[in-house]
Amino acid sequence: MKDRRSTIHPDDVLAVNFRQIHMGNIAPNTLYRSSHPIYGWKQEKTISILASRARIAAILNLCDTKSEITAKAFFAPWYNKLLKNKCVIALGMDFNFISNTFKKKFKKGMQFINATEGPWLIHCHAGIDRTGFVSIVLEALMGATVDEIEKDYFRSFVSEFKSDIYQIPENKTDSLVVMQLLSVMGDSLPINDQNLQAIAENYLQNTIMLTGGEVDLLKMKLASKPKI
Repeated sequence: MKDRRSTIHPDDVLAVNFRQIHMGNIAPNTLYRSSHPIYGWKQEKTISILASRARIAAILNLCDTKSEITAKAFFAPWYNKLLKNKCVIALGMDFNFISNTFKKKFKKGMQFINATEGPWLIHCHAGIDRTGFVSIVLEALMGATVDEIEKDYFRSFVSEFKSDIYQIPENKTDSLVVMQLLSVMGDSLPINDQNLQAIAENYLQNTIMLTGGEVDLLKMKLASKPKI
């Protein structure tokens, strides 16, 4: 029987916006991001193969509520299995990154990582805006450079999806977009490679209201290669 995993085309990988986040101190094969795995038949087929390869063990669903993902997961057995095993958190976030509701849901997502084992997959609908912001915070926390964060963010725009917030120019290199997202963390320190990790730590503790111990555990989780 032909191996189902060998049928995936590289263009399909780009189209669904699935990739590993591996920069700074994030361990390899630990953290992934994508568009919604149950967007359509082709989407589900492609991401199910990629998720299987990555051995995804837990999912942060940033866009759906629990009832919404319960209805959708029926069509994706691999996703449904994780949901039934309480390895999916459905946060139902909107695009208002500075609202108290968003911050509370962000906190639940970080605590979910601390309470589960990876590899983790972060997704929303397109995998660009909400997933992009959460990824940026985690990348900064783990010591990524501004340049690395910018390059990762703009990789999403080779997919079949578009941002719901920003109009990205044709050359897709407008760093002001990423600087705007970084500024949401709202620290008085200038945004540069030397200060970025401290800004992320302060944001998680003083805005998202994680404890220092929770932030330290989050860093340890993301820096440790999953036991798979």
